[in-house]
Amino acid sequence: GTKMIHLGKNTSSRIVSKGIAAGVSENTYRGQVSAHRKAENARNFTQCDSLLIGDKCGAHTVPYIEAKNSSAQFEHEATTSKISEDQLFYCLQRGIPEEAAIALIVNGFVKEVLQELPMEFAVEAQKLIGISLEGSVG
Repeated sequence: GTKMIHLGKNTSSRIVSKGIAAGVSENTYRGQVSAHRKAENARNFTQCDSLLIGDKCGAHTVPYIEAKNSSAQFEHEATTSKISEDQLFYCLQRGIPEEAAIALIVNGFVKEVLQELPMEFAVEAQKLIGISLEGSVG
């Protein structure tokens, strides 16, 4: 989850969360965004995207928004999607094995977040994603 607390005037923040659920797993995002009463014109945009791999997994979003002044502007957006049959078909028709195709699609899904990480963290995150996806196909 995340916690973003605005204390000063004219502050802004952006939260991007990417969650992946495979097999029978559940993904839950919990996020708090608060604006102190002195944080006039505070702004936040929260984007929460979930990718489901399989028919027995799920995703949940639990935002907590607290504005102690009327000038704060907070936006929360949540999406849940699955890997489409068209995406898989496209990859399979080009000779990409199903497991590699799913990994390719997942990497595209998380790219926005991984490219913002320092290189050593991005490499480790990439390895963890690969390990987590092992055996999730079929």
